[in-house]
Amino acid sequence: MEISNVFFEGKVIWAQLDANNHLRHSAYADFATQARLELLISMGFDANTLKELKIGPVLFKEELTYLAEIPPNDTVRVTCLLTKCRTDGSRWSFSQQIFRGDNQLAAQVNVDGAWINLESRKLASLQENIVAKFLSVPKAEGFILETPPQKNTNTNNMTTLEQDFEAAKEKVLTLPAKPDNETMLELYALNKQATVGDLNIEKPKMFDFVAQAKYNAWQSKKDMAKEVAQQQYIDLVTKLLNKNA
Repeated sequence: MEISNVFFEGKVIWAQLDANNHLRHSAYADFATQARLELLISMGFDANTLKELKIGPVLFKEELTYLAEIPPNDTVRVTCLLTKCRTDGSRWSFSQQIFRGDNQLAAQVNVDGAWINLESRKLASLQENIVAKFLSVPKAEGFILETPPQKNTNTNNMTTLEQDFEAAKEKVLTLPAKPDNETMLELYALNKQATVGDLNIEKPKMFDFVAQAKYNAWQSKKDMAKEVAQQQYIDLVTKLLNKNA
């Protein structure tokens, strides 16, 4: 079987094994990360270029589905395809597959991310002269090109609480370390309750554990006023920032 759009190929080393003598789960994520970096480098976005542009990639979500064990000394190949991107390059999603030496698909990796300004630590768009270059990366079938939402620059129509809430959503992206899963679920649930209100989606399938966890977290905020959810979100982000200060 011919595998296309491979951006990383490497050998499994001893340090990447777990107690069961096969590739540990975090190593799958490391291989996927390296493939994305190699893709960027191949498109001219190497470390020096990103430094000059004063931007860097950040992830909002990373989902891994493990399909087959990878044994010691095996060789892995990792693909990378752009599945979704905004027209200004500010937000993007990649789909990746990790194959072992016998060409069996071992894992599926899906990530959502964005660019962050390394000086202001705020989300950033790509400069107009390099957006086209980024959008020329290999794309998945069904690739989606999105138009960025219009920003509401008129804060006069927003309450102080709403302004603080929007600011907290920006600040959480500057945390030096990703919070634990329980905290991430709490942030997700409070944000949903603050912006949408009570749960309004169908219950996910039984074995979709990530979706189940999000569903239950949001459901736990039922009947909570949006203003209360906004304040609790602000308080939690403040706590996280102070903890990492």
